[in-house]
Amino acid sequence: MKKWSDQDGVTFSNSEVCFGKEFKPKDSNAIDIAKISIRGQFPETGWGYLEESHEMAVIIKGSGYIETQDGEHEELVEGDVVYIEPMKKFRWNGDMDMIVPCGPAFNPEKHKLVEG
Repeated sequence: MKKWSDQDGVTFSNSEVCFGKEFKPKDSNAIDIAKISIRGQFPETGWGYLEESHEMAVIIKGSGYIETQDGEHEELVEGDVVYIEPMKKFRWNGDMDMIVPCGPAFNPEKHKLVEG
């Protein structure tokens, strides 16, 4: 078992509008969780996707939406949960805070941004 306090999280910033803290076991890449804030559209142009991780998000504050390159669009408000499978091209937009687990754990080398 492992317990973290908020100050134990590793701070990251994907852009000026997407930032947060990640919590991950040191001896395993099976799963991680992040507190993520979205303050606009991310990515600003195009789409993002994860090559192998399954991602879920629980909206804990605010609202916005997620949309996919293939036309799906979901409005999101506090309390909503969304699941994104690997290789699904998507983007966030809004003013919201989320709790986001990934399994296997998020790997920046396998997080891709594409134009389109």
